[in-house]
Amino acid sequence: MSFQELKDFNAFTDLSRRCYPGMKLNTREEQERYTEHRRKMAQKNDIHTIGLYEDKQLVGGYIAYDHLMNVYGHQVEAAGIGTVAVDLPYKKQGHAKRIIQHFITEARGKGQTIAHLYPFKPSFYKRMGFGLGPRLSTYHFHPSQLPSYDEGEKVEVLHSNHQDEVKACYDTWARENHGATAIPQYGFAFLEKEELHTFGVREQGRLTGYVTLEFREGDHFLQNDVHVKNFFYTSTKAYRTLIQYLHNQKDQVRSIYFPTFDQEFSYSLNDPVHVDEQLIFSIYHKVSEEGRGLMYRILDIPAFLEKLGEVTFGMDTVKIGWKVSDSFLNETYESVWQFTNGKPEATDEEAEVIIEIDIAHFSSLMMGCVSLSSLLRCGAAVRDGRAVNLFHHPYQPKSWTFF
Repeated sequence: MSFQELKDFNAFTDLSRRCYPGMKLNTREEQERYTEHRRKMAQKNDIHTIGLYEDKQLVGGYIAYDHLMNVYGHQVEAAGIGTVAVDLPYKKQGHAKRIIQHFITEARGKGQTIAHLYPFKPSFYKRMGFGLGPRLSTYHFHPSQLPSYDEGEKVEVLHSNHQDEVKACYDTWARENHGATAIPQYGFAFLEKEELHTFGVREQGRLTGYVTLEFREGDHFLQNDVHVKNFFYTSTKAYRTLIQYLHNQKDQVRSIYFPTFDQEFSYSLNDPVHVDEQLIFSIYHKVSEEGRGLMYRILDIPAFLEKLGEVTFGMDTVKIGWKVSDSFLNETYESVWQFTNGKPEATDEEAEVIIEIDIAHFSSLMMGCVSLSSLLRCGAAVRDGRAVNLFHHPYQPKSWTFF
């Protein structure tokens, strides 16, 4: 078995077609289009298509992405992996494990501190050391349920010639939000898609927010639903202007589908109730649907600690001895961190508390996706020593980068 940079994209298309029927690569035209897309993307410096070969036969593959991620305000080299595939005759032979191990080894070799992925099955990747990421909520409401603001700003239609401005707006947002990754220029090609409509707001001539919408027809041609694809803002005025714009669609739009990481978004709605008006338990009204997709795996714990800078995880002062087990790579990380008013740094002193945890839950904890008290309560972490008043209010990451 050997891993090689993939050159035969026709073979990769055949592999993807069998492993991912949902891609609907059923016709020759669809297959040729996908092959050309993958060939074009492989020419980017930050995208690497890797094949797993048995002799000269392609038996599996994956795509690795080089990312720059905001981790608590600091830019960290990160690795993404997607389109993990093992051809049908070669399943259940350990090839998926080989692929992930190779990906991790390569990422570490490039100095990447953290890896992330979107799982086809979270439990599968959890066994490989990836921890659950942030909670995403999707709201479904009538436009009139949004508040109305009078900010005095208007939105404008954005086209492909605004790509640099849109990217600059996104970059500003990404620098301010933990978990966000930098998006290269080609990631803004959505401005060229005819089925998508992007609207922006300016303040003193500078783009400070934008929203991308897709209109989908309902039961007849006069009935439309809006699916929000992008919603980025860098000021309160931009946020309110975009919300006002969505509110103004109330006469022509049946409903809006709105995804968000904001767990308090329901407080922004005049009426938070989901359009299906279902009760989910006793007299509790459904307001949104919730899911988890992105998963994290810290690749280099000492390097991750160095990148944390001045971030604090509470106000406690305590020496914690971590014992982080990684059964997938057969590794164990043991170190003592001195938390001073919640700020961590490595120390050679003796620990006051020992916490045993696996790499998946440790990664979720450190990225702000779960509290320590929750992990201790359910047994995902074990503490030996005094109570630790840290990691009680996770600062959840936000990432809209899909790969």
